[in-house]
Amino acid sequence: MISTTTKESARNLTSEDIRNAAGDAKREVSKAAENVVEDISHYASKAGQKVRHFIDTASEEAHHASEKVTKEIRSNPVRSSVIALGVGYVLASLLRR
Repeated sequence: MISTTTKESARNLTSEDIRNAAGDAKREVSKAAENVVEDISHYASKAGQKVRHFIDTASEEAHHASEKVTKEIRSNPVRSSVIALGVGYVLASLLRR
C-alpha cells in the first residue's frame, strides 16, 4: 500500500505540475493574442493606406475634371450654354412624368 505521505506528495506534485502547465498555457495564449493584435493592426494600417490613396486619387481626378469643364466653358461659352439648356430641358421633361 501507498502511504499517506506518498499520496500527498503525488497530489502536490500533480497540482504543481498543473499550475506550471496552466502558467505555460497562459503565456502561450497571451503571446498568440499579441500576435493576432499585431496582425490585425498591420492589416488595418494597410487598408487605411489604400483607402487614403484611393481618396487622394479620386480627389485629383475630380479636380482635373473640374478644370477641364471650366476651361471648356470659357473657351466655348455659347456651345456650353446651349448644352446646359438642353440638359435642363431633358431633366425637366423627365421629372414631369
